[in-house]
Amino acid sequence: MAFGFDFEAVEALMPDLALPAEVADQVLAYLKARPALGALASRAFAAEDANFDILRRKPFTRLALICALLPGLHQRFVDAGMPKQVWLDSIDDIRLRQRLYFERTGKVGLAKGDARWYRHLIGFKLFKIGSLQFQPFEMLYLDEDGIGEDFMRFSEAQKKKLPPGTPVLNTHIQYGANLEPLALAKTFEDARAFFRTYFPEREFKAFITYTWLLHPGLHTLLPEDSKILGFASLWQVIGQNGDMTQALERIFGGRRRRHADYPQETALQRAALKDLGALGYACGMIGF
Repeated sequence: MAFGFDFEAVEALMPDLALPAEVADQVLAYLKARPALGALASRAFAAEDANFDILRRKPFTRLALICALLPGLHQRFVDAGMPKQVWLDSIDDIRLRQRLYFERTGKVGLAKGDARWYRHLIGFKLFKIGSLQFQPFEMLYLDEDGIGEDFMRFSEAQKKKLPPGTPVLNTHIQYGANLEPLALAKTFEDARAFFRTYFPEREFKAFITYTWLLHPGLHTLLPEDSKILGFASLWQVIGQNGDMTQALERIFGGRRRRHADYPQETALQRAALKDLGALGYACGMIGF
C-alpha cells in the first residue's frame, strides 16, 4: 500500500472497467503520482449529510477517486461469491457516465451528480442484472409523510399493501438500456434469483421505480409498439405528477429557455416538443 491505497490492485482492475486505453492510462498515471489521493478516497463518501468530499474535487479527480475505491468494492463482490458478470456489468456504469460526460464537455471526468450517485455503487448497494440496475431499498413514498412534501400522492390502500419501510428493490434504467421484452423478462427473472441467493435475509416484496418513463402522458406521444411503452406496461403506476425535470434531461439534455432551442433530432424529441405538457414523472411497482 505504498501509495496510500492499493495501486497495484487498481491497475489490475482497470481492464474490468473497460475505459478507453488513453483514459485508463491517464487515471493510473494520476493515481501513481499522487499518494495523498489514498486519504481522499477513504473519505470520499464519509459525510452523513450528502455533502461528500468527492463533490469538492475536479471532474478528473472524481473519476480517479472512484477508480481508487474499486479494489475494496471488488473484494466485497468476491467475498459474497457473486458472479463476475454482475461485477463487470455493475461497474460498467462508470465507463458509461464517463463517456457521456466527455461527450457533453470534451473533458475526461465525472459530473458532480454522477459522483454523488456512486455512493450507492461504492457502498455495495447497486447491482446491474441484465438490462437494469437494482438497489436494495426501503419503500419510500414521495409525499408529505415520506419526504415532507406532497411531490406525489398515494392512496392509503397502496400504503397498506406496501407499507413505508418495506424491503424493495429500487430499479434504475441506464442510458441506452436494452428494453426489448425478452431481455426485460430475463432481467427480472435473474434479479429475483440473484437477490434471493445473495440477500436471503431481506424479504423483498416488490420492484419499485421512480421515472419519467412510466408517466401516462407518454401514450399520447409514442406509437403503440414503442419499447418505452412496453417497459411501462410491466409496472403498476401507483403515483404520478407533472414534474418534467427528469424527462427534459433524458430527452433533451436539460431544460431550454426557448422552445426553439430544444433539439429535434429524434422522433421522441419532435413528438415531445409538440406537447411538453404530456411529460411527467411516476412511481411504479412490480411484485417481487
